[in-house]
Amino acid sequence: MRIAFFGVLSPIRSGVADYCQNLLPELKELMDIDVFIDDYDPEEPGVASQFQVFNYLRFERRGKKEKYDAIVYQMGNDLHHRFMYHYIFNFPGIVVLHDFNLHPSRASMLQASGDQATYARELEECLGSKGPEVARLVTAGAQFNALLDTFPMNEKVLRQSLAVIVHNPYVKRMVEKAAPDTPAYLVNMGIPVRKNVLKKAQARRKLNLPLEKFVALYPGFVGPHRKPDVALDAFARFIEKHPNALLVFTGDPDPRVDLASEAKRRGLDKFIKLENYVSDEAFDSYITASDVVLNLRTNKIRETSATMLTAMSLGRPVIATRLIHNCHLPTDTCLFIEHSPTEADDLAQRLEQLWSNPNEGEKIGKAAQAYIKDNHSIKQAAQGYKTAIDATLAATTENTKSTKHARTLRERLIWLDEEKQRIVNDLSGATQGKVLADELERAMAELGLGCAAIESE
Repeated sequence: MRIAFFGVLSPIRSGVADYCQNLLPELKELMDIDVFIDDYDPEEPGVASQFQVFNYLRFERRGKKEKYDAIVYQMGNDLHHRFMYHYIFNFPGIVVLHDFNLHPSRASMLQASGDQATYARELEECLGSKGPEVARLVTAGAQFNALLDTFPMNEKVLRQSLAVIVHNPYVKRMVEKAAPDTPAYLVNMGIPVRKNVLKKAQARRKLNLPLEKFVALYPGFVGPHRKPDVALDAFARFIEKHPNALLVFTGDPDPRVDLASEAKRRGLDKFIKLENYVSDEAFDSYITASDVVLNLRTNKIRETSATMLTAMSLGRPVIATRLIHNCHLPTDTCLFIEHSPTEADDLAQRLEQLWSNPNEGEKIGKAAQAYIKDNHSIKQAAQGYKTAIDATLAATTENTKSTKHARTLRERLIWLDEEKQRIVNDLSGATQGKVLADELERAMAELGLGCAAIESE
């Protein structure tokens, strides 16, 4: 079986990039893979040495030669995935949905290019008649965040795919509701087994962290939806009773988040450590060195947190916001707090709970580690992919194939008709442009692909 794999790799700083690099070597044992990425050179030596990695623009030519059995798209709510949309819409495959809500990045992508018409049209396909009005309001900045959070703008991606792979049961149910004709497969996210893991004291010496302090870790990207304000408020309450404590942030901050200023405003200057982005090795060491890992989220994107699962795999207790997409985790494997106005107080109480009873934290960490080992191995994830791909190929009869491609072809040609006029205007004067436009129209008509033919279908 030969697969085209659209993904993200380092040097892109992305959880999906780490995911792809961990998964690909195991998938290679089960299938032949060509990897397609955006316009950069991959830095991960293991991937570069084991796979042929191509610029995505080479896909169509190479696809004619290789005759791929299936295409896998790693899709997330990030502009690093924007190059995939054209191919998802025109070469249907299996979408791995890392984030249920794609609206923020898709809106940013289309608005940055000035393509308001496509934005409105896609929202209409997703939402029906109210789509253009939502597009107008978002473009005008009215209730911007609320609209992006409410309407995930994933329906077109889901409905035009042959199948969807998801990483938690809640998102599977949501996909089945949004696109009932598209099969959805639950494949637990694979977490690699770390080798040569340091003991807590060793990790602290390596990172120059004090051995005697209670260390809370906030790992990963620091964006508003990850509630850094809640972490700071809770820690400010906690150190009133336990000043021998440290809160460490390891992740790039969102431009909207000024951690240093926010910490200073709360009197936390001497109680926090800001590391920004760290290497994978240092990231693991910070987790091992911590007494507790914080995984705070809003319900906006509904992603499965690889950071949380990694911390669990390393045997550290995690305090997480209880959300509908992570409440399937066994209650003995992490500590939950509710997504509520009292979240900072609840978090401070959980920190107090672990500070006063270190054995409880160790017990939770061991249960978490065992759970990840049994349910989230890379080998299990790779086998889950193969099962989903095999089922998709078996179910894709010639009739369903032609239906899928007819639908995406229609959309592709509507886009082509709009681009036709734009391109000829850019390339030539009015007279020559009209001649070229007429020739394109005639060629499309001869193939039965003119817009009039499309609209009559």
